[in-house]
Amino acid sequence: MPATYLWSVDSAGKVYTLSTGGRQWEEVKGDIELKRVTATEQCAWGIGCDHQVYLYVHSREVPIRCQEATYENQRWNPMEGFSGQHLLPTDRWHWSNQQGTQLQPKDSCTLPSPHWSWEDDWYIDENIRGEPTDKGGWQYAVDFPAQYGPKKRWNSCVRRRKWIRYRRYHATDNWALIPGVFEDPLKEPFIDVAAGGAELTDQPPGRVSVWTVTIMGRIFYRTEVHAMNPEGVSWQEVDNEGRECTQISLGPSCLLWAVTWDGEVMVRVGITRDNPIGTSWQVVAPPREDVHFLQVSVGVKGVWAVSRGDKVWSRKGVDATGGAEDQAALVGSAWVEMVGAMALISVGPNDQVWSLDANDRYMVYFRKGVTPSELSGKTWKALEISKGGPASMNSSVSSSMSDIYSQSNMLSSQMDRLQVASDSFPDIQPQASRPNLASDSFTDSTQKGGEKAEKFEDSQDSKATHSLSEETSKESKKKKEGEEEEEDNKERKALHESYNSDISDTVVDFTRDYVPQKQGAGSNNKEAQTVRTMENTPKGKAENTHRTLEGSPENSRNAICGSQDSGISKGNMASSTESVDARTSNGKRNPVLEKLQQEDESQSESSGSRRGSATSFTGIDMYADLYQPDPAWVWVSGGGCVIDTFTQPNWFTAAPSHTNGRGNSMLGPLDSMAIWGQVQINDAPWRKRVLLQLHERTTKELQPFQDYEQAIERTSWIKKGSLQYWSDTKPHRWVDCRLHLEQSSGKGLYDCKFTCYYKYYDSEKYLQFPLSEIVCVLRVNHGGNQRPVLAIYTAKRTAKKVPVRLACSTEKELEDWLTAISLACCELQGCKGAPTSRAVWSTTCRGDIFVYEPTHDMEITPANQMFWRQMGGHLNMVECGGGGVVWGVGFDGTGWVYTGGYGGGMFKGIASSPGGIHTQTDVKYIYIYENQRWNPMTGFSDRGFPTDRYMWSDITGRQECTKEGTKTPTTEWHWVGDWTIDYKPPGGADKKGWQYATDFPASYHGYKGWNDYVRRRRWMRKAKIVTTGPWMEAPPQHLKDISVQVDQPESSTDPIALWAIGVNGDVLCRMGVIQDFPQGVSWLHVPTDQPMSSVSVGGNNRVWVTAQDGSAFFRNGITQKEPQGTCWFHIPSPHNRPLVQVSVGESSVWAVDKFHWLWFRTQVTSTFPEGTRWDYLSPNVKKVSVGPQDQVWIIAEDSPEKGTWIPMADEVMDKVKEKVWVLQGYVPQGSRGVVGHRLGVKIPEIPIGKTWDTQGIGGGWIHLSIRACTVQDPPTGVCTDDAAATVKGVHEEGDATIYNSQPVC
Repeated sequence: MPATYLWSVDSAGKVYTLSTGGRQWEEVKGDIELKRVTATEQCAWGIGCDHQVYLYVHSREVPIRCQEATYENQRWNPMEGFSGQHLLPTDRWHWSNQQGTQLQPKDSCTLPSPHWSWEDDWYIDENIRGEPTDKGGWQYAVDFPAQYGPKKRWNSCVRRRKWIRYRRYHATDNWALIPGVFEDPLKEPFIDVAAGGAELTDQPPGRVSVWTVTIMGRIFYRTEVHAMNPEGVSWQEVDNEGRECTQISLGPSCLLWAVTWDGEVMVRVGITRDNPIGTSWQVVAPPREDVHFLQVSVGVKGVWAVSRGDKVWSRKGVDATGGAEDQAALVGSAWVEMVGAMALISVGPNDQVWSLDANDRYMVYFRKGVTPSELSGKTWKALEISKGGPASMNSSVSSSMSDIYSQSNMLSSQMDRLQVASDSFPDIQPQASRPNLASDSFTDSTQKGGEKAEKFEDSQDSKATHSLSEETSKESKKKKEGEEEEEDNKERKALHESYNSDISDTVVDFTRDYVPQKQGAGSNNKEAQTVRTMENTPKGKAENTHRTLEGSPENSRNAICGSQDSGISKGNMASSTESVDARTSNGKRNPVLEKLQQEDESQSESSGSRRGSATSFTGIDMYADLYQPDPAWVWVSGGGCVIDTFTQPNWFTAAPSHTNGRGNSMLGPLDSMAIWGQVQINDAPWRKRVLLQLHERTTKELQPFQDYEQAIERTSWIKKGSLQYWSDTKPHRWVDCRLHLEQSSGKGLYDCKFTCYYKYYDSEKYLQFPLSEIVCVLRVNHGGNQRPVLAIYTAKRTAKKVPVRLACSTEKELEDWLTAISLACCELQGCKGAPTSRAVWSTTCRGDIFVYEPTHDMEITPANQMFWRQMGGHLNMVECGGGGVVWGVGFDGTGWVYTGGYGGGMFKGIASSPGGIHTQTDVKYIYIYENQRWNPMTGFSDRGFPTDRYMWSDITGRQECTKEGTKTPTTEWHWVGDWTIDYKPPGGADKKGWQYATDFPASYHGYKGWNDYVRRRRWMRKAKIVTTGPWMEAPPQHLKDISVQVDQPESSTDPIALWAIGVNGDVLCRMGVIQDFPQGVSWLHVPTDQPMSSVSVGGNNRVWVTAQDGSAFFRNGITQKEPQGTCWFHIPSPHNRPLVQVSVGESSVWAVDKFHWLWFRTQVTSTFPEGTRWDYLSPNVKKVSVGPQDQVWIIAEDSPEKGTWIPMADEVMDKVKEKVWVLQGYVPQGSRGVVGHRLGVKIPEIPIGKTWDTQGIGGGWIHLSIRACTVQDPPTGVCTDDAAATVKGVHEEGDATIYNSQPVC
């Protein structure tokens, strides 16, 4: 899931963002100081301190660019031919818009604001509906308006051509000023702004509603705000019905609430896609008469408010998912007072709540426990997040002081540990223990010699005598111990020396500042030291300093670290060479402390010039005048922050102790050892080394015993269960069955078998086959059965398209059986671990991912005997290519990169790789249909004929699907939002979403005809899945199609071409993709004149794309220095049949049109890479994939019977005299979503191959990629081609193909 942001404003006017994947507040750059901010996922709007409106748009790798177009019109006359000066009075203008209703010369197209710039000058568009136009871009017609064509005919009296120009928005990642209502911004300043409405029913993608409030209480709406025009056009006033407003809030859909100066709240009703400003206001009654609201914030089902006295309220019964028609749901039912005193509240797109504490404006709080069923949540939780990024002087000093305090606490903790460690070494006297803070930390550094040193000596001598007596008693005890104890102490002493050498810098900072004192100070030593400290303190600061130091030991320790880090030289902080007594109690030198002194002296000498000389004040005095606390928070906006209820960000724990919130490490030696345990075990390098060593050791130990006879000849296990079996014979029905899954070792593959016992009428029957015959195991949908269904394919059943279907009682039971059968089959087939770089990837309509490992020559393996194994994850499409680079695209358009692992999802434990498994999310829409029939009495109603389909059904009408009865596909899915009407179904719809037809089923259209007696409309609901798999989320760029280069790179460091199509049709080129870094660095936008739909990267950097109008384009000039190429070559579509997909191999180009016809591009050469013409090959092909050796694989749809005579050459379509007819082996009937491949392809002799093998796996396959499947020599010790074919169950003898049931090797 892409990261979203929580926005906030502090009292200094600085704006900060907090990413859902981050751990600190990042300052938003810009010189504008703001008071309020409102955010959406695409942008943010704010009110500046000058009371003007500002816009902030996130920078994107795909720029915001808009096309400006105008049409040049001309009419023909006998004297001068075509001219724009001789248009008739009833004709359109010489320069007009497309409809000819407005005068639109090129000079009238100006930039809307200074934040836009032109990309280039005007130029002619030479494309019309996928075909090139006449010379000069002219389109001809009989008259205005009419159907235009690219060719001039004898009756063409008018013509036109299209001029286009692009402008680009450049004010990204900065605050852009939006013009106000009046030219003088002070005439009526703005005081609040609200943005949202992106999820309004049937709202065009990227459209945003922006509302503002002025100081006079008037409300304005910003028109035409969308992704391609983020600034909008103008302000439109909305009638406030005499109530002056002070604050406004807009949710992601049609929920808009406002607060008046009198403390009332009102809701706007009637907001729809056709009327985004609504119709009227409705006042919401307060909970009590004495409650006056100050601020309100809304989401989808959540409405929260703050009243006077900092009381928090939540509104019950609000639900905006039903749209503007349900006004009662927009208003809600009752107010509920919540716990806590908050000054501000903010509700997110999915009703998550943030707030600012009224008593502590330095903390942002989050409402935990908010779910669709519990909108009020459970408790407030503070966000333990620090600020980061550029800051002012005050905030920088504050951050520095915070770092100093944190470091001082850590150093003190380390000193405590050192003291404990020193107690374990009797030979070492703990002279470096923490000094008395009130005595020697805050005296003037120039008075640390002479008289002051003598006073300290008296005190230190008494301590030394006391320590000496303790050491003497310890020595007497030690002499009585045995030899064993002495050796143990020596080892501990050596360990302690090693430890002290690691933290010498830390210890020296304290010991340098410490002056030994003489004996005799007694119990009044502390009081005397305090008096002497005050005498040596500068006037005016003695009392404050004394109180601060006496307050808490923790502050005292901080003070020491403050003087240490303030830049004062360590050498000047101790004026006496006797600052550290490196002696033990028996008079011996202490080697540990000697080493510390030597290291500290060398460090002081080397850094003395850098640290500077001694000063007359300590570190805390230097920062005392500069330190100021961070500015408090004054505003927070969660309108653009999407928080998943099930996977919330890690905001609610304090920052790690080894960092200061901005990533600066503050770890000491002991803390480093403690933090090491927090490293993820699976990805730790040491774990990988250990596993590798264990593997090498196991191999080394077992290798000498490989030739020994096994002591146990056979081992086996059996898994049993009770399920339901779908009877293949009539009557087809579900029957109870018992399953036995037996896996054995020691006697060959056929000791592993699958048995299903069931009853057919009164007789007992069973179905049995070896596991080696299974080619695929997957979950399927079975109409009429709400239970999860498992399908098992064998070679024979795959050819017949009749798998073994088993219904389980629970999702858990299905996963257990699916995992057990899959792992057993993978072990028998020898498919373990991650897929190879030559693997064939495919996806099903359910989002499941399957992989096939091809043989040396794929044509020797029939399609129905290819073994497909499932991988973890959920994707709509997967594309592989050279260098083993594999990318996928989810149903929501999110890009995913294959990490090289295996497993995930239902494959847990040893079935998954130890690393490379990540959490993966995907979103898709579930559709159901509401059907109605017309009758003369009531009109359209839900009362149909007995033979009609269900009034609530699926798209076929055979299965009843109601709103309440429709469930998510599996338990891994959960609903996101409620049911809404789809206003843009295929075929179009009217304003209420209805499609009309003569009868069920028929061709539907979006308008009512005189003979339309039935109608339907599509309802949709968003569902989300959270699973795991070997996929890593790519940068947040929603994609429609993707392609990786088909040829292999020469080395692992060579760049790999990866191109993609964005959801809006933009062409993107991924930079920095190499074999060891498949995710790449960034996207590079490739400009186009129109949106694209498909892309494919062939050999030698040949990039082909298809446009949304059905034409094809070839990218020219692609080199390593110019990876994006230089220009596009337009390739017309074949015979006005729009192309929807293209696939390019090493030297061939194949395409599929809108009507599922497969086309081949002829005469594609290195000197003429765009080819000459399109040749028609086969119908009913949904997808095509071409490999690096120009192999052709397809996803087939329903087709005519086998052996039909089909036209091959495109001349047939032009009805020329010579027709070429070729008998092709076509896909058999009933092969919907079936994997097949072309046999006999040989370049350049037979580029189109000979026939199809379409008996492969099928029933719901939607995508296939063989673009990494290169032909390699089989490794040594592996079966030959004939033997490998026999393992798969096929052996060729002459011209006949014999299917064997017994493997040979």
